[in-house]
Amino acid sequence: MMIFLLFSSFLMSTGHAQDAAVMPVILSSTASPEIETMIDTPAFLNSATDSQRKEYIELEGNPNLTMEMKQKALTNWALRCGNPVNGLYTQYMAEKQTLQEQEDQRMSVIVAQLSPEAQQADKHVRGITSNLNQTKKEMDTNVAKQLKKLPKKVYYELTFATQ
Repeated sequence: MMIFLLFSSFLMSTGHAQDAAVMPVILSSTASPEIETMIDTPAFLNSATDSQRKEYIELEGNPNLTMEMKQKALTNWALRCGNPVNGLYTQYMAEKQTLQEQEDQRMSVIVAQLSPEAQQADKHVRGITSNLNQTKKEMDTNVAKQLKKLPKKVYYELTFATQ
């Protein structure tokens, strides 16, 4: 029986709070699960060669790339690797996008119940996090600046409601 587990230990740095990988796990009838891939490593990286993994890690960890540049570089990396890496990477990114959309919908329902001030603050923060023409560090700094500007009441309402 195939089930999917959510793991957030291997982040893809999209700038969104919900960054998780969906990893397949095959459960056998015995007490211990037979794990199809290493739990912390996405299947596409398990299928990559050592040099391909090294290149991926260098791209993923490059703090000087904007998030858009990083996404393009990683997509090109997967294409250069060919299959099965490219297919598994494409599947991973599609699953990640689905999870992000689900999280965005969940958050929209929560935020709709907040005060108008908190809704406006959330709109500003989402505007920052959706801007892919900045590095992860720049995004984090801009979000922190925006949150620091908020009245304490709005800050607490927004942060507690969205946890």
